[in-house]
Amino acid sequence: MLELLKLDVRKRNYIAISAVSFFYLFAWSAAMSFFVIWLGQVMEIGSTQTGILYSANSFMALVMQPLFGYVSDKIGLRKNLLLGILLILLPIGPFFIYVYGPLLKSVFWLGAVIGGIYLGFVFNAGYGAIDSFMDKVSRKYGFEYGRCRMFGSFGWAAATFLAGRIINIDPNITFWLASLAGLLAMIALAATKINLTVEEKEKADSVKVKDTFGLVKNKKFIFLLIFMIGVGSIYDVYDQQFGTYFVQQFSSEAVGNKWFGDLGSIQTFFEAIFLAVAPVICKKLGAKRTLLLAGTIMSIRIVGSSFQWGPLWIGIMKCIHSFEKPLFLVAQFKYISLNFDLRLSSSVYLGCLFTSSAMSIILSPLFGTFYAAIGFSNTYLLIGILSSVFTLISMKLLTGDKKALNYGNQFAEGNEATA
Repeated sequence: MLELLKLDVRKRNYIAISAVSFFYLFAWSAAMSFFVIWLGQVMEIGSTQTGILYSANSFMALVMQPLFGYVSDKIGLRKNLLLGILLILLPIGPFFIYVYGPLLKSVFWLGAVIGGIYLGFVFNAGYGAIDSFMDKVSRKYGFEYGRCRMFGSFGWAAATFLAGRIINIDPNITFWLASLAGLLAMIALAATKINLTVEEKEKADSVKVKDTFGLVKNKKFIFLLIFMIGVGSIYDVYDQQFGTYFVQQFSSEAVGNKWFGDLGSIQTFFEAIFLAVAPVICKKLGAKRTLLLAGTIMSIRIVGSSFQWGPLWIGIMKCIHSFEKPLFLVAQFKYISLNFDLRLSSSVYLGCLFTSSAMSIILSPLFGTFYAAIGFSNTYLLIGILSSVFTLISMKLLTGDKKALNYGNQFAEGNEATA
């Protein structure tokens, strides 16, 4: 830590923000990567009720994401909001062990509400604020967001690898690891040194509530939300109960759990590697084409997942996400920086997440019912076709880079991009 403080401000912030991403996503993965398996095998909760729990988490995010977006833009690069999120994340371990789990067994609906409030705040909504902060810092200090965010994927991979082994011993251990990771994320965030200029403070202070609400009148924003509905939220629903589907391919749950942990680690490891490459591809293709490429890859692999050709095939389809998600993340932030007022970048990004959460509330229990009624295979085929249709529609709706508002001005917000 002392050596980090001695580095120049650009390197210091790159390392510190990368560490925040690593430990935050480690905590998220430790708590949630085996969530569906924990619900099914430990809590003995079925797919329909699992869908309800995911909806509860999304509903809380739905309430908080617009607020987080506005507050993030209003405070700019100040760390207050992130410190608050990480502070509330700290008791995640005791919450699962002593509050959430017992409530789900005794009073399911009360557990769903309390869990939705807590998990929706620290993960579903908190993630957007943390990711948006990373994007702003990367633009200010001139390093690629993707090459900072890749450490988050390494964190997720490490936690998933450990959880796949620990869950067969004692799942509570992973919840304690999540709390520890939250503490380390707070320490890393405290190590950042953001030098705010008078101009940056004035820009942040100038953001008004009416500016955020004014986005709903922006045609480009509406078209981006349509893409998010058909691609971003569809993937979220696909991924929620994938663990149950994958484990079913094995002779025993214990073997399936281990391989699911390994699969998650492999996927997110390659995802992290590809996050370093994605900015190059996005620069070559442009933000719009990269988003459409990500949507196309996603549709193909979801349809591919519908074919039950054994765990190896299904695992390969899951691992293709390693190439799609980095493209989606990097291109989304670039698209926002090119097409919208940079003062409102957090509001736009959190607005996209808000839309995904809103659709997840509707789709999670709906597809949870489909999983129970027609099986995973047929449901995945339906999801894949639906995402393909939205990707095709978005070819017409999204704006190409040459027509974008801020074309060639990706680093307009800060004056230390070359520091």
